[in-house]
Amino acid sequence: MDIKAEINWIHQEIDKVKDPSFVQKLKSLLQSVNNSDIESDASYNIDIDNALDSIKKGNFYTEDQAKEIAKKWGRK
Repeated sequence: MDIKAEINWIHQEIDKVKDPSFVQKLKSLLQSVNNSDIESDASYNIDIDNALDSIKKGNFYTEDQAKEIAKKWGRK
C-alpha cells in the first residue's frame, strides 16, 4: 500500500472507534509525535501523573487480568 492508502485505512478505522480512552491515547500519541522534545517531556510527565491518578481511582488491571487480555490479542 502507498502512504495515501495507509492514511485512508487509518481514517476508516478511527471512524469505527467508540472507546474514549483509546481516542485519548491516540490523541496523546499524535501530539507527542508532533511536539518538540521539551513539550514531549512535559506531555510525558502529564501522562505519568494521569496514569497514577487512574491507579489511585482503581482503574487498572491485575497481572492475571492483563495476561487474559493479552491472550485474546490477535484473535478475531
